[in-house]
Amino acid sequence: FWRCDMIAVAPPLSPVVVGRGRLGAALVEALRRAGLDPRSAGGRESRERPERLLPLLRGDGRTPILLLAVRDDALAPLVANLAAVVPAPAAGAAALPLSGALGPEILHPLAARGFATAACHPLQTFTGSPEDATRFAGSSFAVEGSEAGRAAAEALVRVLEGRPLSLPPGTRPLYHFAASLGANGLTGLVAAARDALAATGVGPDAALAALAPLLQTALHEALRSGPEAALTGPVSRGDEATLERHRRALLAWDVSRIALFEALLEEQRRLAV
Repeated sequence: FWRCDMIAVAPPLSPVVVGRGRLGAALVEALRRAGLDPRSAGGRESRERPERLLPLLRGDGRTPILLLAVRDDALAPLVANLAAVVPAPAAGAAALPLSGALGPEILHPLAARGFATAACHPLQTFTGSPEDATRFAGSSFAVEGSEAGRAAAEALVRVLEGRPLSLPPGTRPLYHFAASLGANGLTGLVAAARDALAATGVGPDAALAALAPLLQTALHEALRSGPEAALTGPVSRGDEATLERHRRALLAWDVSRIALFEALLEEQRRLAV
């Protein structure tokens, strides 16, 4: 940010998106829809030849913001190689990885070159569908980093109509676990329910169609009222006889899933208490 006649003004962002996977493609399209002119580069080729990014980072009267939407295992080599060749950045330049698992410390080489740095992770899933570009609006973004880096990240979040979520230092692993459990754990649970119903003879597609209204209502109520208030079923009633019938049916069908059953019972009992 800079000041003119004592009024704080945010110069227009000049985003450079590195990575053309699901997240990178969605980000480029969302920034275009927001009225910006994002420039993009492929993550892998830029890791091997970081000088390809240099023309994109040169000042053009706008504040350059480098958005690293590449795989976690590509971040460290990309940052190291880029820091080895990039000149001193323009004032206000920032670098933001969009990783959920890795924090701003991964950007230390770029911070040493003069970039403001912060991690900025959208708490959302991207599937490669045309709707991905709309998923940023209303989503939370986990932000962690230097003061200037956080300011750049929050400016990006505002452009995308998201909500910044400030993470205290050291909490990112637990944050990423929560995100992974909520998205991937939920998907795995849907698969287990589908497979159990399909095993009755209705088939997997019919099972998903039959479960859909139940699952949608359960999720809606858990988010609206809170999991404690939304809990129904035998655990909430203390019906151990029904739970034992469930256990025997599961053991007869697929003993490998008994651990999942017991773990979910334990979580439901926490809610019931």
